[in-house]
Amino acid sequence: FPMGGISGAPFVGKTGFRAFSSHVPDDGNIIILFGPHVGISESGEVGDCLRPGQTKTSTACGAIVGAYKAVMSGSAGAGSDPSAYDKQMDWIISQIAPHAGEISKT
Repeated sequence: FPMGGISGAPFVGKTGFRAFSSHVPDDGNIIILFGPHVGISESGEVGDCLRPGQTKTSTACGAIVGAYKAVMSGSAGAGSDPSAYDKQMDWIISQIAPHAGEISKT
């Protein structure tokens, strides 16, 4: 049952969890695995990968890299533009923002 969204986080919320729970057999179990993917290029660059059929590397996970860059540039106004309706990216930014300074030191 797909639950994901950008960044590998399960964005289905309470309604989605209830929906997939109704598919579990009586006395059954649910296992949830999630996490962002991180690419490593052939040259060892963390956050870059060459995807099959493409000639240039791209970021992986692009959503997390984009959120980090937005925070570091000062353009990350999570939730500041309601017309943007970008709830998943807003959430990722809110998770990255408190740690961006430390991340930048690595």
